[in-house]
Amino acid sequence: MEFIEQTHQGYAAFRGYQTWYRVTGNLDSGKPPLVILHGGPGGTHDYLDAFKDVAASGHAVIHYDQLGNGHSTHLPHQPADFWTVELFLEELDNLLDHLRISNHYAILGHAWGARLGSEHAIRQPKGLCALIAANLAAGFDDQPLCRINPWPEEVARTFAQMAADPTVYNALHGPIRIGQLTQIRVPTLMICGRHNQVIPLEFKVFLDEIADVREALFEDSSHMPHAEERQACMGTVVKFLDEACHPRC
Repeated sequence: MEFIEQTHQGYAAFRGYQTWYRVTGNLDSGKPPLVILHGGPGGTHDYLDAFKDVAASGHAVIHYDQLGNGHSTHLPHQPADFWTVELFLEELDNLLDHLRISNHYAILGHAWGARLGSEHAIRQPKGLCALIAANLAAGFDDQPLCRINPWPEEVARTFAQMAADPTVYNALHGPIRIGQLTQIRVPTLMICGRHNQVIPLEFKVFLDEIADVREALFEDSSHMPHAEERQACMGTVVKFLDEACHPRC
């Protein structure tokens, strides 16, 4: 489903800093736009670039770099306690308001971004239509992050940027406690690659505690089904969005 749609980029002012974003597609299509939350913590939007394909379905797609990363303001001298989940939740809310979509949108978070998106959904924001949580944990032992060799250029680009400025990764990497998943009231899709070394208990908790949840397992993928099985992954996401979201929810 590869599809290139007109895009525009910009910055949202946040706490005196700048959050970079890119919109692919039409925010006024009537279908809820899909906001992409990258992983890390401390990653960039680049490795999730494939999700722009979803815009072919009429759901505009919003990529952004979380504060401290990518094209957004870097703050290498901020102490570790500056970087909190609450900071990034506030940044997300600010972006939704800046784009004027806070009354009608869906979230897709990958790895750390899935945790962030889950915390956002727990708060039951009125405009959230659906949540997609992709690949909660990575295969850092004997399993690869991406089974495509060599890695796609956009994946390599993210890891090069993380190596150049590991501020956020160093401050936040490690277990992140998530609130009461039973408070997530929107339709939820769990995505996982068969070869991803996901923590089984953690994955089961999501499936057991969220009322309206389904899962999609990609047999030939590890941590990045969006790159490893791109067409199948995009089709699954679009099908879920069309089933879960009303034109105006």
